[in-house]
Amino acid sequence: MGRSLITGGAGMVGRQLARLLLARGEKVDVLDIVPPDKLPADIRDRVILVRANLSNWAEVMDAVAHSHPDTIYHIAALMPPNSEQNHAASWEINVNGTMRVLEAARLFKVGTVVYSSTTATFASELPEPVPNDHPQCPEMLYGVTKVCSERLGEYYHRRYGVNFRGVRFLSILGPGRVPGSGWSAYTSLVIEECARGNAYTIRVNESLRLRFIYVKDAALSLIKLADAHEGRLTTRIYNLDGFSASTRELVDGVLAHVPDAQISWEFDPEYQHVMDTRYGVIQHRMDDTLARQDWDWQTSYSRDDAIRDFIEDVQKGRV
Repeated sequence: MGRSLITGGAGMVGRQLARLLLARGEKVDVLDIVPPDKLPADIRDRVILVRANLSNWAEVMDAVAHSHPDTIYHIAALMPPNSEQNHAASWEINVNGTMRVLEAARLFKVGTVVYSSTTATFASELPEPVPNDHPQCPEMLYGVTKVCSERLGEYYHRRYGVNFRGVRFLSILGPGRVPGSGWSAYTSLVIEECARGNAYTIRVNESLRLRFIYVKDAALSLIKLADAHEGRLTTRIYNLDGFSASTRELVDGVLAHVPDAQISWEFDPEYQHVMDTRYGVIQHRMDDTLARQDWDWQTSYSRDDAIRDFIEDVQKGRV
């Protein structure tokens, strides 16, 4: 039975990852800054919550030393718009925090570090599909910190043999997003709020089309990459792709399952501009051929499957 430590484990991907790891008999430690009651009820008593901040060397070292994990899943990060409003905090958590995790993995001989990166490491003007090795010229500090962390991980792999490997996620669709946890959070919030019986207002146009990966596929990808045989890996960081959906298609998907959903539109040109420019990267298809070849990656959820499953989980309290 293995042991895993998940940084940011109380977040939307972390909690799904914890469920998958627990289901296969692993022991799971969750490193986060939240109190215990913020963990979902179904895993709260089955994981060990380690309250620690990535900005604190001692807390990170102590967490890894006491957990002694076989694998660290490093998901925690400060996301936009917060990362763009507080540059110092963004760098401290996203870059220095990653270095602390890697250094702890080196010192305490952790078997594998799996990193959650993002397609925001690329620019908005891109070929279709975007190659795995396409030049990374991020337009936001968030993307810059993720590029730095990718390079740090590769360095620790070359210099110290830390088994670093990671994926680049598109916008992640799933329960647990909160306002401020990414400009694209509205795509998940419209589904979750309506599934809870609450009204929701959308501020972008209905034709805006983004690419997504469902949160359960995102969590599964991290495990599959952690399990992948080292001899098959041809890179340390892998693009992942998912499905495409316009705002209108997301709304129609919600209405198909929640016919009385109260969804209104209040167009905000500034918000739309951010999505068209800084977030233009998630309008592009990623070439995930290497992930499919190297560790047999494939998604399980289409757009319609994801919306249906999302709503069912919210309505049944499985969030």
